[in-house]
Amino acid sequence: IAELNYTPNQMARNLFFRKSGIVAVIVPDAGHPFFAQLVNAVEAALCEKGYQTMICNTYREKNYELRYLDMLKQQRVDGIIFGSHTTQDISRYRNIQRPIVALDRKLGDDIPCVMSDHKAGGRLAAEEMIRAGCKKVVQVGDIEAKDQVFTPSQVRYKVFADTLEAHGVTCLNWNDQWSTPDIADYQKTANAVLDRYPDADGFFATDIVIMALMQAALSRGKRVPEQVKLVAYDGTPLLGLTYPRVTAVVQPIAELAKKAVELVVDLIEEKPIQEKWVELPVTLYAGDTTVRK
Repeated sequence: IAELNYTPNQMARNLFFRKSGIVAVIVPDAGHPFFAQLVNAVEAALCEKGYQTMICNTYREKNYELRYLDMLKQQRVDGIIFGSHTTQDISRYRNIQRPIVALDRKLGDDIPCVMSDHKAGGRLAAEEMIRAGCKKVVQVGDIEAKDQVFTPSQVRYKVFADTLEAHGVTCLNWNDQWSTPDIADYQKTANAVLDRYPDADGFFATDIVIMALMQAALSRGKRVPEQVKLVAYDGTPLLGLTYPRVTAVVQPIAELAKKAVELVVDLIEEKPIQEKWVELPVTLYAGDTTVRK
């Protein structure tokens, strides 16, 4: 082999075994900080397992989901890791009977789902706001989701509100569905929230929204954390560029990716799956945007 400089034809091998050696990873937008880190971690984990990654963005084209599901049925990809909002009837996923693992989406009882402990995440964020002495807090997110698929991450909004209100803290909701990847849209949302709730002393949202809220608050002369407290959700490395350092509930993104890859590879290789509902712990990073009293 060395003398002839021979390289095995992987395509031919895959055809023989009726496999492509490719796993599709479906996300709304790979440019988003959370999904960018997730995709990188999934790709690294798949590479270790001997698989290649096909990255599929669904934000701009609603029919992308159907394309990739068709590819799975035609065995052009061996499996799918699904972490996007869906416009499709989830029966399409249940009926396909091919290797699929969901990330923070419940596509059906027979489809494994990997997620963070969002109940704990909502509680940790609320408790941090309470320690910081907040009286009126606004949470921003896809609180009133219209997606037909249950998303476990939405549980955090209710737990966050319930925990605050149990301690006499007012919690207000700003419903903001998945926006465009344009930074200007996040800045627009942040300014709209501050216009609506100028007397709010705390804000809870995903990393990129919190960064926009901090920028808008500082530009209006508000002091962070003296006048405005901020807690982010996700804890992506992007927060390391902020000052003050943002307090955040950190999702174990690398571990989520690794577990999803383990499950989809087991399904591809027809190994038994012991866990269909995998929940991984979150942690609280105490930064400078909450001052504990």
